[in-house]
Amino acid sequence: MIHRPGYSPVSGTWQRRIGGWFAGWAPPPDVFAVVMATGIVSVAGYDHGYWRLGIALSILAAVAFAGLAVGLLLWSATRRVRVMGLTRDPDVALRMFTFVAACTVLDVRWGDHPAGGWLLDALALAGWLVLMPLAAVDVAARPVRDLRPHARGAWLLPSVATAGLAITASSLAIHVRLPALVVVAALAWVLAMVLYLLVTWLIAGRALAGPFGPDEVTPDSWILMGALAITALAGDHILAAVHTLNAPSGLVTWTRPLTLAAWVLASLWIPGLLYVQVWRAAHVPGSLRYQGVWWSAVFPLGMYSAASAATATQLHMRSLGTVSLVFFWIAFTVSTLVATGLLRSDVGR
Repeated sequence: MIHRPGYSPVSGTWQRRIGGWFAGWAPPPDVFAVVMATGIVSVAGYDHGYWRLGIALSILAAVAFAGLAVGLLLWSATRRVRVMGLTRDPDVALRMFTFVAACTVLDVRWGDHPAGGWLLDALALAGWLVLMPLAAVDVAARPVRDLRPHARGAWLLPSVATAGLAITASSLAIHVRLPALVVVAALAWVLAMVLYLLVTWLIAGRALAGPFGPDEVTPDSWILMGALAITALAGDHILAAVHTLNAPSGLVTWTRPLTLAAWVLASLWIPGLLYVQVWRAAHVPGSLRYQGVWWSAVFPLGMYSAASAATATQLHMRSLGTVSLVFFWIAFTVSTLVATGLLRSDVGR
């Protein structure tokens, strides 16, 4: 028998076997959006005292994360050449940030458990450190005129993930009593806002470049709102860390107004996004049928609820508690409909 260099017949057998298991599964780059959506709805449920529902959803999110992570790892191991080729596409690299965002959302729920919290922190940071240079190289290698026609809401996921890291750093600062981490969180927060502005500029350029039709509106357009909502939530966490640790008080002078501004801008997106989504539904038959991308619409709704609850506490705006409760039930209802669509699509195969 002649062996190829670096090839083991035993490992080759297992690769073929694993490849057979995943022959019919081709995960989308944003496969962890379902974890983000389920996790943040569980957080919003806890905010309003629905702890049984919160526990059920957080366990479901954790199980989904573990299953998807193992499945994706095995799938990638059998298709290394294809994976390397896909990651050179900016759309793929940017959407892969759902992994980092999912880790940070789960950390909010499981961070109190030492082992789980440290593991999720490490995975989030490692994922960000790998994906950010990869995405930056992919984007920088293409002129703006080539990027603009493909810009979409999902391209804001690096901003979402970076704001999630700011939340994680703020929570960790309180846990280990290290004020310096609050400054790190603030820097990540500012970077998240810069990324939001850059990508939104590309999306706006695409919308203004030619006729804007209903096909341009996709469920991940809601991330335009969700990215601002998690920016507000990150600001709330930074304020909480500053007050708890007596961190540099100067952070408060600009963190408070920016947090409120992010929440207001997120709120202003909602009527426009709702209008164009209804417009699309009226002009594109079947647009409300289940697609995996609908999970990208659930996450912003749940995040807006969580951000409103945190902003109500940190900025002493009690009326936002009611807004948060309303959007929790909206997010839960939409997530239930999307999950039902997922189950029906799986049964129908």
